[in-house]
Amino acid sequence: MEELSHPKRNRKPYKELIINGVYKDWKDFYNPNKEDIYKSIIEIFEEFKNTRKKSLVLKISAKFKNTDWNTEFEFHRSETIVLKRDILPYFEENEDYEMCSQVLNLHKELTF
Repeated sequence: MEELSHPKRNRKPYKELIINGVYKDWKDFYNPNKEDIYKSIIEIFEEFKNTRKKSLVLKISAKFKNTDWNTEFEFHRSETIVLKRDILPYFEENEDYEMCSQVLNLHKELTF
């Protein structure tokens, strides 16, 4: 997962996640929104099954202390490790075994 601090081209993100609310800091924002963010990342990897593109972008927008915050994360087709290393443990921790199964199947489909 590569955070893009500057727009490379003027490309449109594959998925945009706009999170409404005012947060005091990253932790205040991230923890309650982690599931939505992770499900958006899963959608990005699902799309790799339908496209020939090598990378897709997830744009996340929120508000911190009355400041608009926008960032883009670029995911590459070859970075399926993100699914097992970062996404799967979250759903295991929350005992959401349906999502665990989806993540594992997706990883397998994209890896083999």
